[in-house]
Amino acid sequence: MKNLYPLLFLIVLSSCTKSSKEDVILPTQKVPNAPANLKIAIVLVGQIDLTWNDSSTNETGFRIERKTDSTEYSEIATTNQDVANFTDKNVQINTTYSYRVYSYNQAGKSNQSSNERTVKTWNIPTLTTNVITDIRISGAKSGGNVSSIGGVRDLIARGVVWGTSSNPTVALSTKTIEGNGTMFPGSSIPGNGNGTYTSNITASKEGTKYYVRAYATNIVGTAYGQEISFTTNVFTFNTVIGANNRVWMDRNLGAERVAINKTDEASYGDLYQWGRGKDGHQIRTSSTTYISSISDTPGHNFFITGIDWRNPPNNNLWQGVSGVNNACPIGFRLPTTEEWNTELSSWSSASPEGAFASALKLPLSGARGINSGGLIDIDVWGFYWSSSVVTNDKSAYYLAVSETKTGSVPNARGVGMSVRCIKE
Repeated sequence: MKNLYPLLFLIVLSSCTKSSKEDVILPTQKVPNAPANLKIAIVLVGQIDLTWNDSSTNETGFRIERKTDSTEYSEIATTNQDVANFTDKNVQINTTYSYRVYSYNQAGKSNQSSNERTVKTWNIPTLTTNVITDIRISGAKSGGNVSSIGGVRDLIARGVVWGTSSNPTVALSTKTIEGNGTMFPGSSIPGNGNGTYTSNITASKEGTKYYVRAYATNIVGTAYGQEISFTTNVFTFNTVIGANNRVWMDRNLGAERVAINKTDEASYGDLYQWGRGKDGHQIRTSSTTYISSISDTPGHNFFITGIDWRNPPNNNLWQGVSGVNNACPIGFRLPTTEEWNTELSSWSSASPEGAFASALKLPLSGARGINSGGLIDIDVWGFYWSSSVVTNDKSAYYLAVSETKTGSVPNARGVGMSVRCIKE
């Protein structure tokens, strides 16, 4: 009988232990409440930010699902508990995305998702190139029509770009820049850049084919309109007989025609710095630089600001038909100051009226200043270079034509003035 007691004890103990496990009741975990008030926003290119309200206290985290117009919803990411925001950086431009968010835990995901939100990502602008008009020796006019700025608030820039090779891009310096992201004249909505605009094309070579495209830039990138092309006019001229039977060109260098009145813009022509050749700087809207040249040929088409474009000066650049940089056609040269004075003495009056009434029909074509290269005294003064220089100075003589003074005076060689050529 003694041996039965331990056995009975084990049976009783085993029975009690089994009964205690079966009596434990584990709580059932519930799925979390669905998140609410999902919001989405595009702040940067290639990125969509999501935020939502956490409506549960027992979630493990959140599951973010996304779809496009061509795909179904699928999970793209999860966040941890209490993290109610997410940034989607795997997005393409010009694509519509829809989002919804679920909360989840070990029991599963919420029975419903958050509200759905849809957004279309930004795109590059959409535009066309305007037809070419007003073709001249030194350029033409074009422009563009921006029909969409790509969903952004404003454009950064718009204009036209041109070059002598096909498909010019904004990497070129030969472009116009219209607007600054805050104001675009002619826009259908002020400030954003939509609408039609006109741009002036500056060409440095006559009789040359140029390729043109309108462009518009926003935060996403730059878009272009269709390419068009044009060929600049070739400078042509006839001759007239001035004082002492001297033969002159009938128009200014670079002019489209003989002046029909003293303020005829088409007769103004180019503006040369004294002694420079026909390198493109003479175009009235050429770019500027403050860096002077150490040679007779700067190697670029920038207007060089300052008293003299060349350092040191060279007095022999425009001396006669064989002058180093004679800008006149073959057989012609710049007149001396004495020749200008002889011509002036034959006029009916020393005035703009006398200048236009003369055989030369000189217009009031203005000049370009030495400080900024900006146009000055248009329609008010005529400035006509001579080949004569001021010895030991950075000046040269020119013929001034205005209501207040008409005669030969010196001025800085860095000024941009008209050129009228005389036959040798």
